[in-house]
Amino acid sequence: MVGELDVLRRQTVRTWEWFEEGVQDVTHEHANWWPPGTANSIGATYLHVMINTDVEINRLLLGREPLIEASWNGDVGQNVAYDPERFDRWDRHMEVDWERLRAYGRAVHNGFVESLGSITPAHLDRPVDMTRAGLGMWEGRDLLELHGSHHTRIHGGEIACLKGLQGGVGWTESDAFRAAVIVEDHSD
Repeated sequence: MVGELDVLRRQTVRTWEWFEEGVQDVTHEHANWWPPGTANSIGATYLHVMINTDVEINRLLLGREPLIEASWNGDVGQNVAYDPERFDRWDRHMEVDWERLRAYGRAVHNGFVESLGSITPAHLDRPVDMTRAGLGMWEGRDLLELHGSHHTRIHGGEIACLKGLQGGVGWTESDAFRAAVIVEDHSD
């Protein structure tokens, strides 16, 4: 029988593979392009996903030091000083060091996926204080679900859109999908 934890683990692995595939062709220039209006750049969006996942999964769910503090000395290419109390804030129109940020992102991805094996049902029931973000009290399962799928997919969609606005491919379809579309197009 498949349990809640098994489903969350599977969703997390698939979501993070999907997210990685979506940013693999982003360049430094694409990452640092700021669209008109109030939308964020790819770099700022990616930074947000990575730092929030790192800090909230490691510190709040697993009770350990986040990678940004333990291994990266607060510098993941964000070009502003890291503040553990304001980890989820950044300056608009800042430039990121995309290569450094991507290296950190891969470390967060791998660390998160590796940690799935140590997460227990007790972690799912653990109270998580999200009041600093105005979200009240959560359970560990809420945090795992947020960073394992929802948050990552929402922002992955934003990144795909930002790529498309810059003339890139927002999301690459498989060869099989493209072949099926071409076959269906012969309706003249």
